[in-house]
Amino acid sequence: MTTRVNFLSRWPVAPLRWAALLSLLVSVGVFFAGAGAAQAAPACEVLSTGAAPQATAAVRSACGLIGTPYSWGGGHGAQPGPTYGICDASNGAPYDCNVRGLDCSGMVRYAYKLAVGEDVINGTSRTQWPSSRAVARYYRADGTAPLLPGDLVFFGNTASTIHHVAMYLGQGWIVEAPYSGGYVQVAALSSHGDYYGAIRLYGPGDSSPEPTPTPTPPPSGGGQYWVDTFANAPVYGSPTSTTSTGTLYQGTNYVFCKAWGREVSSGSSYNHWWLKTDPDVGPGGQWVSAFHLSRWGNDVAKDNSGVTIPDCQGGGAPPATGKYWVDTFANAPVYGSPTSTTSTGTLYQGTNYVFCKAWGREVSSGSSYNHWWLKTDPDVGPGGQWVSAFHLSRWGNDVAKDNSGVTIPDC
Repeated sequence: MTTRVNFLSRWPVAPLRWAALLSLLVSVGVFFAGAGAAQAAPACEVLSTGAAPQATAAVRSACGLIGTPYSWGGGHGAQPGPTYGICDASNGAPYDCNVRGLDCSGMVRYAYKLAVGEDVINGTSRTQWPSSRAVARYYRADGTAPLLPGDLVFFGNTASTIHHVAMYLGQGWIVEAPYSGGYVQVAALSSHGDYYGAIRLYGPGDSSPEPTPTPTPPPSGGGQYWVDTFANAPVYGSPTSTTSTGTLYQGTNYVFCKAWGREVSSGSSYNHWWLKTDPDVGPGGQWVSAFHLSRWGNDVAKDNSGVTIPDCQGGGAPPATGKYWVDTFANAPVYGSPTSTTSTGTLYQGTNYVFCKAWGREVSSGSSYNHWWLKTDPDVGPGGQWVSAFHLSRWGNDVAKDNSGVTIPDC
């Protein structure tokens, strides 16, 4: 028996099935093509404007190293350039002594050597970060908007745990020597979750092809000074803040510059200088009191070699008049101004220092009186307050002299 087939009813079904299948394949293809485009790294080149000629030359040099093998410890010979690395299984590099290449810091070192003809950024990533050659320094809190091509970007949760460095290309991209078994490549800065900060070795206005020698003192905020601290020390967001933001551990640490701020004291020891540093715990660019320095005395801020740490740009300075030592015969209230009647703290009885004097409201008892007010840092309350010269032990009415008989100068 012959089976009859109704071609008119079956014929349209096949095209519909094929159309549906084709549509599905096209959708899948578009999806994966879009995903691939979103992940694709750009060609290695300068990706934004504004950088110094030396920095853009360093980017081009680094891009010329694309494909160079990563080698743990590679690039740290007497001269920059690829070398055999170190076999270190604990760092994920068990065979790198057999690989001639560059690690992350060796790569940026070599790129700048090729660009400017000098070895300007030797060391590991952790020691490159505080380089005294930096003309600008940025932290995580600054974001990436200030970055320019050629800037060196560092990764780690704190300055003491920095573990990686790369070179910024612009538009959120970096060139890096990534890890053992890898090769110099372009990657997104955001592919690393612990961006710490960046340094710039040449300013946009520097047209000299050769690196300039480090000035003495170095640019404010740009130098590196090594100091010994005798104990773990709290750090703060400013030289006048009283809210700790982290800790600088006891030992040898680097600082950048100093600023005058609130007094830190214990017994007869005190210091008003504050040092900008990167603490072991907490964000970078914080302040630690020079009180914690091991080697120096009151209101001194020097490094371990005896070099005076330079002032930070815009940092506070000590009073021009210096300190004058006076004896007070009783605990004395202090005030925010020579005319104020609202006490802000207390200066304890004994020998205290003052900075200068100003005429204000009279303080009196019986036949004794004084209109002079002395600027000081009280034992209780904020610094830079005023105490009446009435409380001086050695002198008479409307007299303001120190214990040596020197008239305290006007503020």
